[in-house]
Amino acid sequence: WGKARPWERGWGVLPRGDSGTMCVRSERDGSVETSDVVGGKKAGGAVHLSKIQRRLIVATRWAFGLLFCINFFVFWALPIGIQGQAWRLGLRKVFDPIFNAIDTCKPIRQFAHSFIYAKEVHTDYFVQAVFVAISTLTTMTFLFHWQMTHGSLPLWLIMAYNFVWVGFGGRGFGAAYTYAHQEGHRRGGKIYRPWIGNNVGNIWENWMGLLYGTVPYNFTTSHVFLHHRLNAGKGDPFYMWDVDRSSWSDFFLYAHRIFVYMTGYSSLKVFAEMAETNKTAKENYYLLRRGMFVFWVVMPAVVISFLVYSGSTVASALTFYLFAFLEPTCCMSFFLAFINVSFHGFIEFDEEGRHIGCVNSDAIIDGPDDLYGEDDHMAHHYFTSVSHRDLAQHRATQKEVWIKHHASVFQKITIPEVTVFMLFNMWDKLAEHYVDLSGKLSKKDIAAMLKVRAQRKEMTYEEYEFDFLPTIRERAHALVAKGVCVSVDQALKEIAHTNHPLNEVSATKKTK
Repeated sequence: WGKARPWERGWGVLPRGDSGTMCVRSERDGSVETSDVVGGKKAGGAVHLSKIQRRLIVATRWAFGLLFCINFFVFWALPIGIQGQAWRLGLRKVFDPIFNAIDTCKPIRQFAHSFIYAKEVHTDYFVQAVFVAISTLTTMTFLFHWQMTHGSLPLWLIMAYNFVWVGFGGRGFGAAYTYAHQEGHRRGGKIYRPWIGNNVGNIWENWMGLLYGTVPYNFTTSHVFLHHRLNAGKGDPFYMWDVDRSSWSDFFLYAHRIFVYMTGYSSLKVFAEMAETNKTAKENYYLLRRGMFVFWVVMPAVVISFLVYSGSTVASALTFYLFAFLEPTCCMSFFLAFINVSFHGFIEFDEEGRHIGCVNSDAIIDGPDDLYGEDDHMAHHYFTSVSHRDLAQHRATQKEVWIKHHASVFQKITIPEVTVFMLFNMWDKLAEHYVDLSGKLSKKDIAAMLKVRAQRKEMTYEEYEFDFLPTIRERAHALVAKGVCVSVDQALKEIAHTNHPLNEVSATKKTK
């Protein structure tokens, strides 16, 4: 696995055309001179910054990511860690039988199907969704009552709220994320019966999600039309193959990127660029902009004004909003960045330099904390129509492909644990959970393979942010002009899913 293939040497193969950026590294000072060649012409969209300016921007983002991580460990590590272990070590045995008895109750299921969900399969969400909603709304009501009665929130109450928000085994915010995610794939409330879908819409994405740091319509727009369309490739606000997924330092940069995504800004910018030629992108732009306005303007204005009117000082009301609303946003943002290291942390290409889906997205079998098939991110990306109930049958059809490419499949492990093993370079430990259907790889081989795939980059962070991303639409137009692609949309997918020739000169020197 240490052998350099053509694309690892920077020669990325594009059999149907070249839309890459050629970067030549100076022998003298290591600076990067970019020749942004798009269809034989210099690209005008590149960010022309000096070496010092680029480094200053990267350093600022890195510092933000570091503070972001520190904030997570101060306010959220204990609620997640303590409740996760408590759930595993005993509470699960106590509460699971009770929950299962309620969850499998036929009258409850019939009610959920008849009045709440459009499809019977989604009744699996009902009982836990009710529990999480009651828990969160009750606790938030108590927070408001305490604030209006005493004028401020004590630290113990803030931490208590964080514990409730997380839930035992992460089943609070984990479930909220799952429901918002699933709703987002069914635009306009189609997961529900018409009386809910037409009048309320997506409950968890656009309403309850306000308490979980989710900008309304972010899943409906960005997640579906950018992340899934591009499958985490170049141009996706979630793109991560320009950072080392086994490096905490690189993770700080990625944490910053995901926070920008959580605000809605990075996705809104993409939709704005696409709006002139893409009707759906234009609709998504206005929809997401509305959600951002609600989340960043309307909600804080209403909450803070209400508290001030109720007797709180402006400073106290702002502090309340910080801990009750913005801190959960920070936690959810860190959480998404963290789990995405597992979801898309490995990368491999075929002989033509195209991304291999069963490597670039992972799947976990028999995970102890799986929620409705969320552990199988591979199936979710490439076989979206397969429901969580049918995953076992689906996996049986994928064995030949998995064997051929040594797919990113693990067993009896959680999503966060995969990320932890990667970031701490515990490859032998991660290899113990790898599913080798070929039966040909030793534990040492598996560990080496996982390490190479986790550390491989398509380009550096600076090259992606300042040279490649600003010119990505020009590259797409160039592919259309050459006749390689029939539309800009197809060209953007081609660019996202194909490795491109980058650093050809410097990389060639390194491999001689």
